[in-house]
Amino acid sequence: MGTFSKPASAEQKQRWAKIWFQKLCQFHRRKTEPDWKFSADDVIAFLRSRRDAEVPAWKRMKIIEGLIHYRETIQRREVDDLLPLKKKMGEIILIEQAKTGGLDSIDDVVGKINPNEMDAIQEFRRSMRRAGLAIATERSYVNKLKAFMADRGLNCLADFDRIHASDVEAHLTDLAVDGNVSPSTQNQAFHSLLKFFELVLKREMGKIEAIRANKDSMAPTVMSPGEVGQVFEGLDRVYLVIAKLLYGCG
Repeated sequence: MGTFSKPASAEQKQRWAKIWFQKLCQFHRRKTEPDWKFSADDVIAFLRSRRDAEVPAWKRMKIIEGLIHYRETIQRREVDDLLPLKKKMGEIILIEQAKTGGLDSIDDVVGKINPNEMDAIQEFRRSMRRAGLAIATERSYVNKLKAFMADRGLNCLADFDRIHASDVEAHLTDLAVDGNVSPSTQNQAFHSLLKFFELVLKREMGKIEAIRANKDSMAPTVMSPGEVGQVFEGLDRVYLVIAKLLYGCG
């Protein structure tokens, strides 16, 4: 048995704050020094690189929010110079939304929601988009919810009135025992259902005591040193140099 726990929002913010600070340091070719007093100009340069890489404005907003959180909670420094960046990014988000076809519907931001989908799926998509979840996360979570609904014989949002923690626990256990899924797949199924309860059903899912998946991960197939040597013997000149360089760099 294993206990699934709801991730703490404060912990998530702290984790993402550290991640964005590390990426900011990497961009500026600095060692990750927790006390580095980065400026608004440092952040702007990083944001421009993300923009040039076609990172959407809503995600660039996450970068700003993460760095503000890092300043406030870890460095204990003022964030006044970063607040105008947040305000400006909010304006850019509105502009990007307008370019997608208007601001009247959140569906327009990342694509229309299929009206033929089950009402539970449609509402889950809308809720995740309002919460700012990535479209890749949305697709993954929707697939996991569809699997749960098929497993429990659910056809609409109203059917979830009879769904409780025991149903989620049984589903997750079935994934581990009968589905032979990996721990990461089982965890993703759990978190998708947790998010559905939180955003759509607006109620606690309850404590889950499911059998945890323990499928071994596949070990990658690698060449032995002898086999690598045989490859090198078949090469010469610049091709040998390239092969040795690639092998030496992993």
